[in-house]
Amino acid sequence: MSVTLPIEVYEALEKGLGRDEAKRVIKAFETAISDVTEYKWRTSKDELLTEMEKRFATKADLALLEAKMKLYFLVLIFVIILTNSRALDLLYKFLVFLK
Repeated sequence: MSVTLPIEVYEALEKGLGRDEAKRVIKAFETAISDVTEYKWRTSKDELLTEMEKRFATKADLALLEAKMKLYFLVLIFVIILTNSRALDLLYKFLVFLK
């Protein structure tokens, strides 16, 4: 990311240092500022990606959640059948019907 200082800064330095010295100083400032802003941009981009990885679910996370939900659903059905006498009678009738 290129940074350019305002012409007023160059003119002020030119009065005090001379034309060649002012050009060198301005070039050094612009390079230093560009390096710092580029580093900050990269750092903030990396931090943003890390934060997104923490907050958003990936396909692997969703697949694991789907497997867990299927297991919980089966356990819930099993508990309902075992604890409800009517459900046991219905299950028995259904199994007799299948024979």
